[in-house]
Amino acid sequence: MNPAARPDQPVLLPSSSAWSEDARLVGDTFALVGAAAATTFDDTRFLLPPLTWTIAAERVGDCVTTDHRPENLRVLLLPTYAADAVWACHTALVQAAEPDDDSEHLNALLTDYLTAVHDTNLRGLTEALERVLAVLTLDLPAARPLITHLVLKTEVSQEDRAALDDVLEAWREAGVAC
Repeated sequence: MNPAARPDQPVLLPSSSAWSEDARLVGDTFALVGAAAATTFDDTRFLLPPLTWTIAAERVGDCVTTDHRPENLRVLLLPTYAADAVWACHTALVQAAEPDDDSEHLNALLTDYLTAVHDTNLRGLTEALERVLAVLTLDLPAARPLITHLVLKTEVSQEDRAALDDVLEAWREAGVAC
């Protein structure tokens, strides 16, 4: 399939506070990098153009919830361009973890920011992003009817409950708190 022809995907989001902390850390950090990149007028200084960082920051930021009841699953429509932006940022973070001439600015910015503001490091950010990606990219066919029922607010069937158990199990296997 042509990547440009991929459809936007509905995604289930967990409601735990730990999940929200991961999404907030990633979203805030991407927003910082996007702002820093925008001030340089250099699309390569932080490995990606500012718009890519900003798109990823906004979409991941939309994942954060303040309603942490276990039964409160949410559905987010993930546009293809936003998923691509989040993956591009992941690639940039992995590259920045082993700094070279291209990634030294990103590494320096993130090292200082993450230590001072979030009491973590680049590895911790990358791990949080990987948990976010585990949620955003989970595509269990059995979960699709569950998403439909949640969006339409209709009765949830036994099959949907089984699909929910599968989703929760997949998230837990990926280290996502749910």
